[in-house]
This record gives sequence, C-alpha cells and structure tokens, in this order.
Amino acid sequence: MKNFLIGLFTLGFTTLMFSQSSFESDDLILLKYKTVTAVNSNYFSAVLESKMAKRIYSLESKVAQYDITKEAIYDNKTSEYRVTFEEQDDYSGSITASFDAKGNLTKSFERFKDVTLPYIVRNSVSSHYPGCVFKNNIYFVNYSHNKGTEKLYKIKVVTANGKNKTLRVDPQGNIL
Repeated sequence: MKNFLIGLFTLGFTTLMFSQSSFESDDLILLKYKTVTAVNSNYFSAVLESKMAKRIYSLESKVAQYDITKEAIYDNKTSEYRVTFEEQDDYSGSITASFDAKGNLTKSFERFKDVTLPYIVRNSVSSHYPGCVFKNNIYFVNYSHNKGTEKLYKIKVVTANGKNKTLRVDPQGNIL
C-alpha cells in the first residue's frame, strides 16, 4: 500500500510537469532568434519581417543563400539572369529573382497565396470591419536594390453585412 501511494504521488507530479508548456502558433516564427549567413544579405535584410509565416521565411532564405556564380549557366557576358524559386507541397508561392552579370541580386518579385497573416494585420482588419470573415489573401513583396522594398497583403473578406471586399494592407496593419 505504501509503494502504491508513493507511485501514485510520483505519477501525479510527472503529469503536471508536462502540462506547463506554452502554446505558440506552429505556422508563425519569431525571427530574432534565427541567424542565416546569406550571399545576398542586402536582399534578406530588406524583405525580412519580425514575424512571418515559416514558408515565406524558408523560401526567402533560399533566395538569400543562392549563389548564381556557382551555376553552370553563369558567365560574365550575360547582363541579367532571372531565376524562379517555387514552393512545394501544394503551396502556391514563388519568388522571381534577377541577378546582374556580377551575380548580385538586383530585384525580386514575391507572391505567396493564403499565408498566415501576422497578428497586427488580422487585428487591424478586424477592428476596421468587425464581424468580417477572411476568405483568402495574397502577400506581395517587390524588392529592388535601387528603389527599396514594397510589401503588401491583398486580403479578401466578407463584411458583417455580406459584402465582399478586397483590402490592401501593409505589414504594419495600415489599410491602404
């Protein structure tokens, strides 16, 4: 009986220890703890957001680490190379990157469909359109080494009164 009570007491404490884990969304990643050595570090620092979906981070880091000068098609004579990176596993996201003759990434166009929206964007849309239902979204990023970076979420919602609306929202939650 004594061994039974000690076993029951120990079992009770061990089950409580595992219930103390915190919940964090598996689709979002906090990037301040991640470090990446990138060939195209200017690009990576320009497109990086503090919280973004893992699938966007993954594809952007592949572009940042890509070195066109190590490819068989590379020669110093071609003025521009255009490379398209696409997601796998039924996701529809792509990045089309342009490289100059020296192998530097000069511009890119990114398009990701149905991404997990950052909290600030979801909260902003919900506060402007209470009771709305999110239908789908597309995340666009235009990067240019000379002109800077433009980021935009195009979000389709159904408002509380049943109307379809397409909203343009920046990553800070400002509805444009």
